[in-house]
Amino acid sequence: MAQGALYLFWKWDCLRYLDGHVVLGVRGLAFPVGARKFGCIYSEPIPSAQITSPQSTSTEGDEHTEIIGNLGDLVDVYFDRVYPLPSHAFLHPANTKERCREGKADQALAYAICALATWHSQPDQNARVRADAWSKTAENILLRHLESPTISRLQALLLTINYQMQAGLFQRAFMLTATAARYAAAMRLNHERPDLDPITQEVRRRIIWSLKIIERYFSVGLPEFEAFHIETIYLRFPCSESDFGCEVSGGDDGAYSLFVQLELIRREIMKLTRAVSLCEQPYDPLIKLIAELKGSLDKVALLLSSNTSHASLLTSVDGEGGLLSIRQVFAHISFHQANCDLYRILLKGYPEAAPCVVLDAVDKAHAETAQYECLKHASAIVQILTNLNHNSKSVLLLEFDTAICTYHAVRLILFIARSDHNVDGPTPEFAASRADLCLVAMRRFFAHSALAQPIIDDIERLKEGLAPEEAVVGGLTSPPEFQEGRRNMEQQLSEAAKARQRLAIHSLLRRADFTDDGEGG
Repeated sequence: MAQGALYLFWKWDCLRYLDGHVVLGVRGLAFPVGARKFGCIYSEPIPSAQITSPQSTSTEGDEHTEIIGNLGDLVDVYFDRVYPLPSHAFLHPANTKERCREGKADQALAYAICALATWHSQPDQNARVRADAWSKTAENILLRHLESPTISRLQALLLTINYQMQAGLFQRAFMLTATAARYAAAMRLNHERPDLDPITQEVRRRIIWSLKIIERYFSVGLPEFEAFHIETIYLRFPCSESDFGCEVSGGDDGAYSLFVQLELIRREIMKLTRAVSLCEQPYDPLIKLIAELKGSLDKVALLLSSNTSHASLLTSVDGEGGLLSIRQVFAHISFHQANCDLYRILLKGYPEAAPCVVLDAVDKAHAETAQYECLKHASAIVQILTNLNHNSKSVLLLEFDTAICTYHAVRLILFIARSDHNVDGPTPEFAASRADLCLVAMRRFFAHSALAQPIIDDIERLKEGLAPEEAVVGGLTSPPEFQEGRRNMEQQLSEAAKARQRLAIHSLLRRADFTDDGEGG
C-alpha cells in the first residue's frame, strides 16, 4: 500500500477517533469528532414482564418451577461472582434483585441469570446440565419475541451470549452478538437519553459498552466483523459504582470506565497494527502515530489508581477492598497490554511487528525503547497474575481478557529472551519460569473455561520452544469435510486481505470455524 493512502486511512479513521473519544471522552461525552446531536423521538421503555409459566412445553414449565425456587440464591451468586466482570456489568444490582424477589423480572432474564450463576458456581456435571437447559430456554424465549426488543430482553441476550462463549458454542454466540447489536440499534441505545432517570441512562450505556467488550473477543480492529461500529456511539463512558447506586462495599474507583477506555485505545492500536502490516515501503508517520497513542495511554494512566501498588491492590481483592476491586486489577492488566500492543509494532521479527521494510527505516533508539517497554509491561502482567494467584484465598472469576493479556505477555518475554537482539534481557530459562507461573495461575482460574484452553495449550508449546499456533484467516482446524473448502477460501483471498484478517489463537471468530462452502445460488 502506498504511504499516502495508509496515512489518509489512519488520519481520518483512528486519529479522529482518538481526539474525539479517548482524549476528550476521559472526562466527558464520547462524541466522535464531527458528530451531531440528533433530535430523536423515543418510545417509552417497555416494562418488565411478570414471570409466568411458559405455555409452549411442559419441560419449560418444570424448569420454571425450579427457577422460582432457586432464583433468589442464584441472583445473589450472580452479583457476588459474575457482576464484577466488565463484560457482565450491565444489570443494576438493587433493582434486579428487587424485581426477582417480587416476581417481576423478565422471564428470559431470570433464566439467563440462573444459567450463568450456576455455571460459574457449581462445576459438577449435573449443575452444568441444568445451566445448559436454562440458557437454552432463555434463548428460545428471546427468539419467540425477536421482533419486540426491550432492555431486559437485551440484557438476557447478552448473558446468553456470554454463557455460550463459556460453553464453547462460539458460532451461535457470534451470530447472536449481531442480533444484540440490532436490538441496541433499534432501541437507540447508542444515544444519550437525558429525559430518563440516571440509573436507566447508565444501564443503557453499560449495555453498549459491555456489548463492545464481548464483540472484541471475536475479533479486534477488523471493521467488517464489528456488530456495532464505534463511530456510531454517542455515549458517556460508564460511571463509578457509587454513582450507579451499587451498595457493594469498596466500589471499583471507576475501574469499569477505565477498562472501557483502554479497550477503545487497544482497538485503535490493533487497527494501526493491521494497517502497517500492508506497507511495502518505509512509513514515516509511524513513530508519530505511536507517540500520539502513547499520549492517550498516559492520560488514562493518570486516572488509574496510581498511588496503589500492585501488592496492596491485589491484597484488597479478597480482603477489605470489596468484591469490585478486582476490576482495578483488570484495568491495570489492560493498561500494560495496551503498551505491549503498541510497542511490539517496532519489535523486529515479532509476528505482530511492522514489516522489515518499515522497521529498517526506524531509528535504532526507537527499537531499543520498544523492546524495553514490551519487556517492562509484559513482566508487569505476569507479576500481577502471579500475585493474584498467591494472594487469593478462593478461585476468583476473571475476565477472559486476563487470559488474553497473559498469553501475549508470555509470548513477548519468551521472544525477547530468545532474540538475537536481547541485551541485558531475561535468559531463556527465566522466561520459561515466567511461563510456568502463568500456566499454574491459568489452570487454576480458568480450569473449566472453553475460552482459555487453546491459550493454555499454546503457552505450553511456546515454553518448549515450539512455534505458536499459526494465525489464520478463519477458524481452528476444520472437520475433514470442511478443510478443502477452507483452503479454497484462503487461496481466493488477496494477500492484503489475509494480512488484515489474521486471527489470533484467542479469537472466538477463529474458534467458530466458519467456512465458505462455495455453494452457488
